[in-house]
Amino acid sequence: MNEENIHAMRHSLAHITASAVNRLWPDAKFGVGPVVENGYYYDIDLGPHKISVDDFERIENEMQKIIDECQDFEHFDMPIDEAISWARENGQPYKEELLNDLKRSGTTVAKDLDADEMGTIAEGDAAMDTVSFYKNGDFVDLCRGPHVANTGDIGVYKLMRVAGAYWRGSEKNPQMQRLYGAAFASKEELDQYLEQIELAKERDHRKLGQDLDLFFISESVGKGLPLLLPRGEKVKHTLMTLMRQEEEARGYTYIATPVLTQEELYKRSGHADYYLENMYSTAPDEEGNKFYIKPMNCPHHHMVFERLMPSYKDLPLRLSEHAGLYRYELSGTLTGLIRMRGPITQNDSHMYMTDDQVTDEFTKLLDFFKYIYKICGVADYWYRLSLPDFDKGKYAGDREKWKHASEAIRECLESSGEPYVAVEDEAAFYGPKLDVQIKNVHGKEDSIATVQIDILVPERMGITYVDAEGNKQFPIVIHKSIMGAFERFMGFLIEQTGGWFPFWLAPEQVRILTINDTVLDYVEEIEKVLNATVLMAPVKYNEIRFSRDARNESLGKKIKEATAMKIPVQLIVGPRDKENSEVSVRTQNGEEKVSISQLGEFLKGM
Repeated sequence: MNEENIHAMRHSLAHITASAVNRLWPDAKFGVGPVVENGYYYDIDLGPHKISVDDFERIENEMQKIIDECQDFEHFDMPIDEAISWARENGQPYKEELLNDLKRSGTTVAKDLDADEMGTIAEGDAAMDTVSFYKNGDFVDLCRGPHVANTGDIGVYKLMRVAGAYWRGSEKNPQMQRLYGAAFASKEELDQYLEQIELAKERDHRKLGQDLDLFFISESVGKGLPLLLPRGEKVKHTLMTLMRQEEEARGYTYIATPVLTQEELYKRSGHADYYLENMYSTAPDEEGNKFYIKPMNCPHHHMVFERLMPSYKDLPLRLSEHAGLYRYELSGTLTGLIRMRGPITQNDSHMYMTDDQVTDEFTKLLDFFKYIYKICGVADYWYRLSLPDFDKGKYAGDREKWKHASEAIRECLESSGEPYVAVEDEAAFYGPKLDVQIKNVHGKEDSIATVQIDILVPERMGITYVDAEGNKQFPIVIHKSIMGAFERFMGFLIEQTGGWFPFWLAPEQVRILTINDTVLDYVEEIEKVLNATVLMAPVKYNEIRFSRDARNESLGKKIKEATAMKIPVQLIVGPRDKENSEVSVRTQNGEEKVSISQLGEFLKGM
């Protein structure tokens, strides 16, 4: 089945689902029901009744009746005023609102809803005279289509979940119930998808974060504000140490800037025009100054550059900071460490350079990304190059600089051989950007890091360097964040590894498990070896993180608990090991005997 047919099938199933809900709850009020990846959803208002998984069987049974009836999908058009009356008479206020918007302007709704969600956006900008409807059985819905011929022409489906969703995405509007369904052409495809869903549940970093004592979220602290436990903080600290070590070796200089900044800075940088709704603010102080909690580092680093007043001889200048940022995100979008409000500890750098240094710096940057991701075990990633659409004119600043920067990034990507896709009309307001993309555990595309070239802000803020002729020039700035936010990167690593971090990164690398108390003196010898072992790669001067489990419990229970905590190396110590000056080393690859004299070297090779 081709993509067009699958889309029509999923769209039809959205209508069948709404039709089934309408049979069970005749007072149901409907919003929109678009096709999404792997299926569809429908936004529904059932008043006081809240749909739960207990209702799914009833709804699916009713859907099957509709499918068995092979109801034709009948298309017809209706004058817009007649359609508004239809919505009002049938108690469909959400449809009425959409129709009124369409009457005013065919493009008004498009600003709020994706065309697939609305399904009624006409070509062109003119206000609409007629709108499209589809009917199956007794159910009539505002819809552009397409659909299959009748309700019997669909594949296989399953209702998956229900979630809250504000009407048109605004917290000011009523909250509806978003009912999701999966839909595929064959049972085999559906089974594969359901298997992937189960794997995703097992690897969900929110669940593993709790199970492995890495982080938790307290209602007393607030949504989107995770607290890292000692084991989670150790992972974050190790990632931060790695990045600082590697950046300083490449000529980056670390600075520190305040978390609180007055509004004037964001007005100067232009962020106030684009970002204020995502920023936390304070009440004005006694002098009338309004302050914001820092959501990004860029303007602050530009202030440092301005203070240093470099010449062309000092460029490129690379400034880095691991700063805790705070951003307002809608509560419904918050997802553990992946999407949070703070502290978002950004692995942030800004590189200031001349125009002719851009290609060389970007080439080095791609090599840096590749090096770090190999160490961290991040594989199967690709780049998404977001470019301006010069024909539409959706860019600000010097067109030639934009072209130069865009071509430099593309040239570096081509030379590197790294996989990438280029997309026009997605550039940031200040320059082209490059995102690092992966497939998350749900099989969906997600960004883990970004690089952006800033054409506009240095000129807007008036930050300059002195060129060889003594003239002031605006620098080109590359924003780089190889790990993005450390917390977010942790979340991805937890899911990618299933909690089995690489040995160098594991919060507890080694656990000593005793068989009985007769070996405790020998365990002390082993601990001396561990304390004397220093891992030089990838984090230099990194001591082994270990613990001892000498409880009066069975060895089987100790092994089970250590494995549940995803500890990469378990050292099993019994009387015979003591007698032979060796230890049983248990890893994911199996178990082997290692002499105590070779234990340090063995661990360095992990």
